[in-house]
Amino acid sequence: MAYAPSTVQDAWDNHFAAFAAHDMDRILLDYDEDSVVTTYDQTADRISVFKGVEGARTLFEGLFEALSDQSDLAAPVIDVSEESNMVFLVWRCPASGFLDATDTFTHNDKTKKISRQNVAYKTG
Repeated sequence: MAYAPSTVQDAWDNHFAAFAAHDMDRILLDYDEDSVVTTYDQTADRISVFKGVEGARTLFEGLFEALSDQSDLAAPVIDVSEESNMVFLVWRCPASGFLDATDTFTHNDKTKKISRQNVAYKTG
């Protein structure tokens, strides 16, 4: 059966579980060829843009490698909004050098795939 979340919460549950497990195949189910992820590395003052499924793969290959120690991974703010098709996330993982990070996800109204994701993070 094909992956077809019916709500933003369904899509978020998949995304969050895949992220925690570093499950590349599962996390990529949340993206399609129209997806755009923009990241801002506050420490390096660098913006990067990742497009489509292959862009998301490139992003998560680097991120999963960087998140080698998730012993203190925390997500104190997770706000899922079905009304706006958005998720707002604040997370951190100091053991892997991520002092703080903020993500916003905008989901396609019909497919619930991530259409836009913006990430700002600080390392140290």
